[in-house]
Amino acid sequence: MTSLGQQGIRLTTAAGLALAGIVSLSGSAHAATVAVPYECRTWVQGNTHPVYDYQRGFDVAVPASVRPGERFQATYDPAPITAFAEYNKTVTDVRVAYRIPAGAKVKHVKLTGGSGLGDSTLSVKVEGEDITVSASGPLEGGVEFDLPTLKVTYKAPKDTGTLNFVPGGSSYEQPGFYWYRYQPILDEWGPFECFPDPAKPQTVLASTQVKK
Repeated sequence: MTSLGQQGIRLTTAAGLALAGIVSLSGSAHAATVAVPYECRTWVQGNTHPVYDYQRGFDVAVPASVRPGERFQATYDPAPITAFAEYNKTVTDVRVAYRIPAGAKVKHVKLTGGSGLGDSTLSVKVEGEDITVSASGPLEGGVEFDLPTLKVTYKAPKDTGTLNFVPGGSSYEQPGFYWYRYQPILDEWGPFECFPDPAKPQTVLASTQVKK
């Protein structure tokens, strides 16, 4: 992660407050939720700045075991989110990505539930290694919202082994969690971009054994 010193940037008081406010964005946790540590950054006055110790929670349900080639369902339920209104007056284009387990094939995707999303357009996209759920917004800061639950029908691989369900995203250009926000203190729009922290062990949200 690039440090502020390496970037040679000095934050103004307002920018420092803006950055501090981002850290308060984590949503409420609930039983069976697995926390994913992310590497994150935001943009302040045209420059990128790291956001430390950010995490999001997910509750993923899968069968304990499946047969080779069998179809089965995985359910991904993200924890609710409350954006810190003082620094995120309006939030748009919220995205969360889930990694497709190696060897499994996606046969069907469906979104269910969700709350506090207003008139958002909801979408799910299967692209490359990831499945990404999006809510267009606009969403009001300080008001809890809950992204819809993703239900995926997979086809298990023919080979036996373990299918690990992990968070998606691999870089700031291919984020695992993202939104675009209006920062009222600085009167500017900018992205909040995250992907699973590569400096920490990969977080396994759930596992299924493929066995005969």
